[in-house]
Amino acid sequence: MVCYQGEYRLKTQLRILHLTSYVGKRSFGIGSAVLNLARGQQVLGHRVEIWSCDVKEEARYLEQENNLLPNTIRTFPIFGPSRLAYSPKLERAIAQQADEYDLIHQHGIWTAISRSTNYWRVKTGKPTVIAPHGSLDSWTLRRSMWKKRFAMLCYERENLHKASCLHALSSCEADGFRAFGLKNPIAILPNGISEEWLRQRGDARAFRERFRLSDETRLMFFLGRITPKKGLPLLLRAMSALRYDLKNWKLIIAGVNEFGHQNELESIAFKLSLESHVQFIGPLYGQSKRDAFAAVDLFVLPSYSEGAPVAILEALGAGVPILATCATPWREIVTNGCGWLTDISVAAIRQALHEAIHTPRDVLRDMGRRGKALIAKKYKINSIAEQLILIYSWLLGRKEKPSCVFN
Repeated sequence: MVCYQGEYRLKTQLRILHLTSYVGKRSFGIGSAVLNLARGQQVLGHRVEIWSCDVKEEARYLEQENNLLPNTIRTFPIFGPSRLAYSPKLERAIAQQADEYDLIHQHGIWTAISRSTNYWRVKTGKPTVIAPHGSLDSWTLRRSMWKKRFAMLCYERENLHKASCLHALSSCEADGFRAFGLKNPIAILPNGISEEWLRQRGDARAFRERFRLSDETRLMFFLGRITPKKGLPLLLRAMSALRYDLKNWKLIIAGVNEFGHQNELESIAFKLSLESHVQFIGPLYGQSKRDAFAAVDLFVLPSYSEGAPVAILEALGAGVPILATCATPWREIVTNGCGWLTDISVAAIRQALHEAIHTPRDVLRDMGRRGKALIAKKYKINSIAEQLILIYSWLLGRKEKPSCVFN
C-alpha cells in the first residue's frame, strides 16, 4: 500500500544524509531520483545532504540544475574501479561526522557505499533506510553473480538485514525483498518528479535540427542505459516484423553504452535491415533531454526488469505516451489510458507497437495529456518527500508508523 497523505511539515528539522555511489552521469536513473528527493525535502525545511563519488565540478552543476542549496552534494574521490565506488575519504568522513545526522537513506546497493552505511549504523545506533532501486530483482541478481556474492559476504548481507527499513518503489519490488529473505519493515513509495519538470517546455525543433531529423519523421524514443537488461533486441525484432508499417518512423536510442551492448544492437539492426529506422545519439542531459521529449511521439521501454524507472515518470510528465513491458510496475499506464504494457516477448511487443504506430497523432497527444495529469496528481516529488519524512520520523520514534510501511 502506497501512502499518500496531505501536506505535512515537521516542527523539528531533520538532518538527513542521502548516501549513493553517484548522482551525476554515472548514476543513470538513481541520480535523478535522489536529486529530486533531496530538493523536495529541502523545500520542507530539512537539512539534507548527498554524499557521492562524483567529481566536484559536476556536483556544483547538478546543484544549480536541480535548485538545490549550495554545497548540498559533497563529493569524495574513489580508489580503484569506478563501479565499486570505494572511497577511503568518504569512510573517514562518516567516522568523523557520524553524530551530525539523524538518519542515512542509502540509494543503490552492491558497492562499497554500503560499508559506510554499515559502519555508521553500528557507531551511532541510528536508523538506516536502504533503497535498492531494482537491484534485488531476480533478473538483476543473475548478472555478475560472483561479484554480488562477494559483496554479500563482505558487507551487503549485514547492511540489508540490519537496515531499519527497506524502501521499495513498488509492491513488486517489495515482493522481491521478501523472496530474497529480508524480514525488515518495508516502505512502499515510488519515485517522484519535480514541479519544474512538469512546467518546463522543450524545443522540438532544436532537437530535430541537432540530430538531422525531418519534420515528417515520426519518433519513438528510448532513454536509459544501453544494456542487456533493457530488452532492446526484443524491440528491434518486433520492429523488423513491422518494417513496412514503420516507413515514416525512427527509433531514437539515447544513453550510455554499457558492456559494449550498443555494438551488439547495431549488428542486430544491420542484420534486420533496420539501419534507416534506428539512430543512436548518446546520452542526453538537462535541456537536451527535455527537447527530446518535446519532439517524440512515443516512449519505449522493453525491459526484462525494472524498479520504478524515472524515465517513465519523465516521459509521462512531458506528455509522451508509453509503450513498455510489464517489467514496469505501473499498471496505471493502461488504466489511465496513457500507453501500452506488454508481456516480455517479441510477439507481444510487436502487437502493441503495431497498434501504437497506427494510432493518430491527436490520439497519442491525448494519451500524453492523461499521463501528465496522472503524474501531477500522484507522483509529484513534494508529496513523496513528505511521506518519507513521516517514515523517518517514525523510525526516530517521533511519529506513528505510516500506512505505507508493513512488517
